[in-house]
Amino acid sequence: MTRIRSFLRSLKCMLLIKSYGLKHVHKTAYVAPGSTIAPDLIAGPYTYIGHGALIGRNVSIGAYSMFGPAVFCMGDDHRFDKVGVPTIFSGRPELRKTTVGIDVWVGARSILLAGVTIGDGAIIAAGTVVSKDVPPCEIHGGSPNKKIRDRFASDADKYEHLKYLSLQPRAGEFAERR
Repeated sequence: MTRIRSFLRSLKCMLLIKSYGLKHVHKTAYVAPGSTIAPDLIAGPYTYIGHGALIGRNVSIGAYSMFGPAVFCMGDDHRFDKVGVPTIFSGRPELRKTTVGIDVWVGARSILLAGVTIGDGAIIAAGTVVSKDVPPCEIHGGSPNKKIRDRFASDADKYEHLKYLSLQPRAGEFAERR
């Protein structure tokens, strides 16, 4: 039964990626229907993007990362510093790259502003506005984001986990639906 489920999930992933026209998304990634995704998205193996996501241009997501429903990656796309020119007519600056590391969990309705980097193994609480970088294996929440606590109890556990993440991505058992 597990092999059949795995095959069906793989087939669904490939069909969804193809329907979105995503050329830089790994075939094992899952992009839920109802999302708006820029065609230049880069996403690694076993990533998950929940329903209603809005992912703008110049975003990269590492292997094993999960985005809950309605996560937005956007912003930084209007100039506002031209004296005597309304913002709507001021043009757009160069769009900074948004980088989400390996094994990052971004909770529902979070907003990742353009140009931030979220380190490997980090967790972003639901509803967080990420306006500054998040170091590896930290849990952040709030608006703007701030550290809540470390993901692991010790530095040894953190380094062991990061060592595992540096290995070639491989399949595992997905969490069951509730």
